[in-house]
Amino acid sequence: MMDLYKKPNKMRTKGLSLLIPYLGFYFLFLLLPIIWTFLLSLQKGGLLTGLKYTGLTNYFEVWKDQVFVKTIKNTVYYVVLIIPSVMFFSLCLAVVINKMRRFHNLVKACIFSPLVCPIVPLCIAWIPLLVPGTKGAFNYFLKIFFNIPPQNWLGSAKLAIPTIAIFEFWRGFGFWTIIFLGGLASIPEELYEAAKVDGATEIRQFFHITIPLLRPTFVFLTVMGFVWNFQIFDAVYMLTRGGPGFESYTMVWYVYKNAFLYENVGYAATMGIVLLIIIGLLAFVARKLLEKG
Repeated sequence: MMDLYKKPNKMRTKGLSLLIPYLGFYFLFLLLPIIWTFLLSLQKGGLLTGLKYTGLTNYFEVWKDQVFVKTIKNTVYYVVLIIPSVMFFSLCLAVVINKMRRFHNLVKACIFSPLVCPIVPLCIAWIPLLVPGTKGAFNYFLKIFFNIPPQNWLGSAKLAIPTIAIFEFWRGFGFWTIIFLGGLASIPEELYEAAKVDGATEIRQFFHITIPLLRPTFVFLTVMGFVWNFQIFDAVYMLTRGGPGFESYTMVWYVYKNAFLYENVGYAATMGIVLLIIIGLLAFVARKLLEKG
């Protein structure tokens, strides 16, 4: 009888021992940096000038910083542009590829390839396409097919963020499509066959079978979309450097400038904590709303 009581304890001890490596990495590479960033946010100064403890002063000052408020608006604008558009397009493309009988693997490789390539050569390849005037490929085709005058894609206050969104859309939609294809593959074919027998059209099947059963995929992509896109930095760095003016400043770009150019590590850490809170809250709310029902 004593062995029956000892076995669960032994199994629990074994399970906890298997968790130790994961918990060690979690503490070392995630929890400890967050704690250290929070401690930095309570100070002012940088690596060269030295740090001085100021308490919660940075958290009050950051909301008075008009540039920081502007970066939040710019980042939210970018996220609103990119997530719905790439999700809709990727879902439609995934449905088309899922019905293909030939060359579907080649199509998957082609659409996924931009995400595999380093972003620096991709941006360098895109810059000639966005040249102002009719020499740029984008402006040339707009003029030929739609008779739209040349646009200053990277130098216009109205077009800077949308242009970055277009670039990131092109670079990332392949990943979203592959994830949707995985979700579609998990839906049993018997459901579609039964719906056909009942006389359901393909549109009704899509809205009454495909969409509801892709709920976990929508949850994952929405949450991760918030996490990834609120941290947009590399495309801003390569294409606009935050310009013109502050029109394409994003939160992570402003954190970078304060930490490494303005020698204000404590202030940058404060903005990093604010960004962490915003992403966490949005991801939590999105997950709860999509999982509901």
